[in-house]
Amino acid sequence: MQILLDTNILLNWLIETNSKHTEAKHLVQSCLFDNMTEGYVTSHSLTDVFYILRKYHRSPEIRRKFILIMVNNFTILTENKELFLESLNDPDFFDLEDGLQMKSAENADLDYIVTENLKDFKNSKIPAISVDEALKKL
Repeated sequence: MQILLDTNILLNWLIETNSKHTEAKHLVQSCLFDNMTEGYVTSHSLTDVFYILRKYHRSPEIRRKFILIMVNNFTILTENKELFLESLNDPDFFDLEDGLQMKSAENADLDYIVTENLKDFKNSKIPAISVDEALKKL
């Protein structure tokens, strides 16, 4: 199974106080250690995670370690001019970040986008599922 992990899933994994931390941790572990689940993240998710974790008093060194884990173990989908134009010119998308996630997953022909914001992905050509649904599919 090839899945795009939305930024909120990554943050749930890295922030122990988030309500879906345990579920996100299990899903990420599956991506890291199970040959049946291949994890994908977008490059902008990595920069967002690095920035947001500072608000949780994570040092730059700790944040670098988290990002290195992701870079070394997930496939990184990069955004380019064409992807931005596709997202910005699609009238069904109202949020740039979500549009980039959807277009990235679509261009990579992934199985699912895993997110906790399902309503924001209702127009996605790649099915969006919750972390709980993803864990049931493992």
